[in-house]
Formats: sequence, structure tokens, C-alpha cells
Amino acid sequence: MAEPKITMRHLADKLEHIHQDVEKNSNDIMKLKLEMSYGRGAVKSVLWIGSCVAVIVGLMRIFNGA
Repeated sequence: MAEPKITMRHLADKLEHIHQDVEKNSNDIMKLKLEMSYGRGAVKSVLWIGSCVAVIVGLMRIFNGA
């Protein structure tokens, strides 16, 4: 009779460990999404600044060459 109680306790412990792992994975996924959004913002900023510099250099060449 003691065997089923030990088994149920063991299953409950395993389930608790699985629950903790799922929570940790969920937190890691949220952090990864946040880092990805920062990365996208950085790429957009670099492209925007690069295009502004290209326009300024192009205008300087046009007006200095004329």
C-alpha cells in the first residue's frame, strides 16, 4: 500500500520540476523577444543614420561639383 503513495509523491515532485522548467523557459523566451526587439531597433537606427549621411555626402558632391 505504501508503494502507490511513494509513486504519487515521486510523480508530484517530477511534475513540480517540469513546472519550474516551463516557467524558466517562458522567462527566457520573454528576454529573448526583448533582445530581438532591441536588435531590430538598432538596425533601423543604423540604416536611418547611414541614409542621412549618404544624402548629405551626395548633396555636398553635387553642390561642390557645380
